[in-house]
Amino acid sequence: MSLLRVIVDGPRDPQMNMAIDEALARLRHQVGYDTLRLYMWLPSGVSLGRGQEVLRAVNMEAINRLGFKLVRRPTGGAALLHPQDGEVTYSIVLPSSHELYTLDVTSSAARIAGGVALAVKRLGLEAGVRGLGEPGSSNYCYVNPGSSDVLVGGRKVSGSAQRRSWGALLQHGTLLLSYDPIVSTSVINVESSENIKPGGSVTGLRDILGDIPLSSIIEALSEGFREALGYREFFRSSLSPEELSLALELYKVKYSRDEWNLRGAVEEKWK
Repeated sequence: MSLLRVIVDGPRDPQMNMAIDEALARLRHQVGYDTLRLYMWLPSGVSLGRGQEVLRAVNMEAINRLGFKLVRRPTGGAALLHPQDGEVTYSIVLPSSHELYTLDVTSSAARIAGGVALAVKRLGLEAGVRGLGEPGSSNYCYVNPGSSDVLVGGRKVSGSAQRRSWGALLQHGTLLLSYDPIVSTSVINVESSENIKPGGSVTGLRDILGDIPLSSIIEALSEGFREALGYREFFRSSLSPEELSLALELYKVKYSRDEWNLRGAVEEKWK
């Protein structure tokens, strides 16, 4: 089993966050270890799935009015809000030689999400991964049931999306710390029949446990993923100069541009 590198990467620009995740996946073949990256968002970001139509999925007027920033993910799935103080996001990058690459996306995604469930348990709550089920069709990620959903008392605290390209598996997902359905549904287009309200099917860790220190959450996630993916240990590190350089290039030519974020179109080189 390869070593697990853990990058604790504080709040970053939403578009730079996605550029870094893609850079890690594109360069996985050059490094001798798998990577878990833990990060946050500044300002709050609204992310689109790679194939979503922006005007159907989100309310651009509300996003701009609230000072949030739109970014299209390299992965699929539906739109969601990443509140700058209300979420820790993870990304996992594994090589095509990893055993999880032999599984289908739904099964491997559920296995990886076990790291979040173990982290939540370390913090004192019973948690489990939803497992296989029927996919949803909402524009809003947290309404759609997914195999990698992490549930606490039947309520969703985490979802994820996965992509396999560039000889690597990239999965990134959320761990909600607090959840405001009013703000979320002001920037994401949802049907009135979806009945999203406080106390509903989504919640955050701090909504249940109070003000847990961020350092405790980061440590729990590091240990949770180490255990779930079978590593004996992990080590803390940072982006390599090559990864940072590629991320900056991807930010410049792809993730900071309307051609990608609004229309999903970029030069062939960066697809």
